[in-house]
Amino acid sequence: MSLVTINSLGGTPPYIVSVCDIFQYSCQTVTTIYDYIPPSVSFNIPSPYSSAPKVLIKIVDSTGCVFTQEYECLTPTPTPSITPSVTPTISLTPSNTPTPSITPSFTPTPSITPSITPTQTVTPSHTPTNTVTPTVTNTPTPSITSESPYAYLFIEPYSGSSSIGSYMNSLGSSFYGFTNTSQPSSSASTFDLDMNKYVNFSGWTNGQFPIIIKQNVVFSANGLDSYGNPKILWNFPTTKVPENTVGCKAWYTWIIPSLYTNNKYQVEIDLGIVNPNVFTSVKMEPTIYTNTFTYTGSTIARTTYRVYTTYPSNTFELDNTYDLYFRGSKVDI
Repeated sequence: MSLVTINSLGGTPPYIVSVCDIFQYSCQTVTTIYDYIPPSVSFNIPSPYSSAPKVLIKIVDSTGCVFTQEYECLTPTPTPSITPSVTPTISLTPSNTPTPSITPSFTPTPSITPSITPTQTVTPSHTPTNTVTPTVTNTPTPSITSESPYAYLFIEPYSGSSSIGSYMNSLGSSFYGFTNTSQPSSSASTFDLDMNKYVNFSGWTNGQFPIIIKQNVVFSANGLDSYGNPKILWNFPTTKVPENTVGCKAWYTWIIPSLYTNNKYQVEIDLGIVNPNVFTSVKMEPTIYTNTFTYTGSTIARTTYRVYTTYPSNTFELDNTYDLYFRGSKVDI
């Protein structure tokens, strides 16, 4: 493992020391320092980050001040320790401040596509008897369930925050999309309406937003998935989002059929950056996943779903300049 040495540090102890990926999407606390520095303090880079080309050392003092410094060129042998001549850069910019915001002055978007209602066609049939008796046969159009359900990954880019916000507002929803710093209602009935409107947004299917990624769920925990990771019962296997699939920062949200998690909750999803076999387990937001919605449109299969993301925590607000990997890791009641 790589050894990091801190020779000097400002602020007020105690200090909580963490190692993060360079975007701070995931962090792991490694130690707590109770005295002033100097004297110097050393610690090892934890294994989930030991193969990364660059990590971020993050230190929070007792007053809440955040000190960060990048650490490069990690190797299995000890590398030159971090010996800043001045205190590490203080980062006081809040990490959970998406830039776009939605106000009530949205202009309705003309591209709202109402859900398709099955129609009836009347087909006359004739009975081959001496007396011709016209018989009316009602033949309803088949319902639009062209596929079995999957676990679906919705990627909502900041470049489209105004479009989805305007669309949701024009339908009377108070949920404007995660890129507009909002989340679905906690009311069960309103949640159902919010999510039906959200999934019906035309941007998911017309190329405005990244294509919805579909993934099967493991119903028999036997063997390894295609990336060599163990299959976990009632969880979706390793799913890749190739780098630059999204040209900007975006929110990543999994929408999974309730039945596919054995009617439990997908309480944790693993997130990997660059390496498909190195993950950080991320807890999902219970105020969102405890509600269900029964989808009635045509964007995805019609069934009952739960919604999994980290909002208001920004852990699933991701930059796609690297390959991203997701993997269901824990379902629970």
